[in-house]
Amino acid sequence: MQSSGRVAIIDIGSNSIRLVVYERATRSPLPVFNEKVLCGLARELDITGHLYPPGVEMAVGNIERFANLARNMKVARLDLLATAAVRDAADGAQFIDRIGRIAGKTPQLISGEEEARLSGLGVMCGMPGVDGVMGDLGGGSLELVALSESGLGPWVTLPIGPLRLLTAKRDPKQAVESAIAGVDWLSRYSGRTFYPVGGAWRAFARLHMEYKKYPLHIIHHYTVPGDEARDWARFIAAQSPKSLEKMAGVSRRRTESLPLACVAFERVLAALKPRRVVFSAFGLREGFYFTQLPDSEKARHPLLAFAEDEGVAWRRFDLSPVEVFDWLTPIFSGESAGERTLRLAACHISDIAWDDHPDYRAEQAHARVLHMPAPGMDHRERATLALAMAWRYDSIPRVPWTATATTLADGAAQSFARRLGAALRLSYNLSGGAPGLLPRVGLRRTEKQLELLVPEALRNHLGDVTERRLAAVASAFDLKHEVRMV
Repeated sequence: MQSSGRVAIIDIGSNSIRLVVYERATRSPLPVFNEKVLCGLARELDITGHLYPPGVEMAVGNIERFANLARNMKVARLDLLATAAVRDAADGAQFIDRIGRIAGKTPQLISGEEEARLSGLGVMCGMPGVDGVMGDLGGGSLELVALSESGLGPWVTLPIGPLRLLTAKRDPKQAVESAIAGVDWLSRYSGRTFYPVGGAWRAFARLHMEYKKYPLHIIHHYTVPGDEARDWARFIAAQSPKSLEKMAGVSRRRTESLPLACVAFERVLAALKPRRVVFSAFGLREGFYFTQLPDSEKARHPLLAFAEDEGVAWRRFDLSPVEVFDWLTPIFSGESAGERTLRLAACHISDIAWDDHPDYRAEQAHARVLHMPAPGMDHRERATLALAMAWRYDSIPRVPWTATATTLADGAAQSFARRLGAALRLSYNLSGGAPGLLPRVGLRRTEKQLELLVPEALRNHLGDVTERRLAAVASAFDLKHEVRMV
């Protein structure tokens, strides 16, 4: 399934009910609507064995509203998924029947194994090259699954969601420690990466961002060294709700459950000893739609899928991004696979600011790319791509508005961004956005200089600023430049 229309999912979790509407089901799903309500279905579940009655009534009303909203948006497909609380409650089947009647569609009850699998696939969907363990902490359960480029490994689901533990008869901390200690395969993945998923752990990431004064408030691919994350989790776990209320970045709704979420976080990190922690905004919902895609769509790189799909709407010329990419390839010999991906993505989005005021195109292009909801790149790569767009529209980007990107991108990344942006600037000046001209003009990089090889018949196609643009590219490569008629 690759829908040409909008698709919607109502995620019936143990703590929250959420409606997400995506522009379409693709390798890089773009949310156009996202709303949640905290119902607390798992509250008192371990005491009564049933869903929390006030939460049920709140859920029923909001699910009916969500279903109507989705239909009013004329979605091509609507799915309802129910997870741990509904799965484990004695009255779960009764709840599903009731929801089916009011929503007009029966929710799918996701097993613990399937929940782990879908969350793991969601992380893989948004982050190429995963290697480690994903943990998805919901209000009622924690799913852990091993990830690698070849697929999913061992998995487990544990009934230790913080909302559930708040009202449990057992000691919450002992329950968490005992459950995680029983996952014997975690030690086999020691030293790799841990990928946290779920609202409580995203709240942890926001807290850490505030503490570190991190300049980019994007959770997806936010990275923390493993030891530092464990120390911070231990600190937050020891805080009272009143103490957490005073901390910037903490929602009041999270102050009660966040310490228990951090107990689970610290225990997982203690068992796994990861080299780093990389937070994922993709999880079960994205994993669910990923399973519905054809193999050809699954094989696309998520960043390139986003750039290709969204770049079409930003393009003003008939010039193909692939034509630009191929023309520039000879001067980018020696680039890494990651740089090659960024270069191709840049070619697809390089006209992102054409309809802004000329004096602000560089700044707007830079800001849009730095903040765009695209998966498939870490924060260094995101900053690199943003800086490339700044150079694409400006010969000397202004420091104040590039400060965040230059903080996140090291010297090598900044150098690559400058080269790429200047080269894109040259390609548009030379071609005027028309297809077919670039392949007739050679661009060659030698050890000492950058050469533009122009057929004699195209002499008059060179604009007044072409040589200046060529000089800017050569300067970015620390080379001299020459226009040669051939």
